[in-house]
Amino acid sequence: MGGSILGQRAIGILSSGGTPSPHDRLLATRLGPACAELIEEGESGVMVAITRHKCKAVSLEKVAGRLKTVMPDHPWVRSARLVGTSFGD
Repeated sequence: MGGSILGQRAIGILSSGGTPSPHDRLLATRLGPACAELIEEGESGVMVAITRHKCKAVSLEKVAGRLKTVMPDHPWVRSARLVGTSFGD
């Protein structure tokens, strides 16, 4: 993979600072091979997303610089606050 820069991110680990959850492991199991296939095919400038239960390449131009917000009263935000996650407010 000469010249390629690869990155992996497990969101659950970054946000909680703990061991990967079963969901994190399943997500990595699906996204990792999809990323490897795209690299093997020579794709670049894309990220892998899961849409409608399928992995697909999404152009970074389509997602870079876009702000995707979550409602402050969303159950995930409430749960994160309950375990001590700070949102800077």
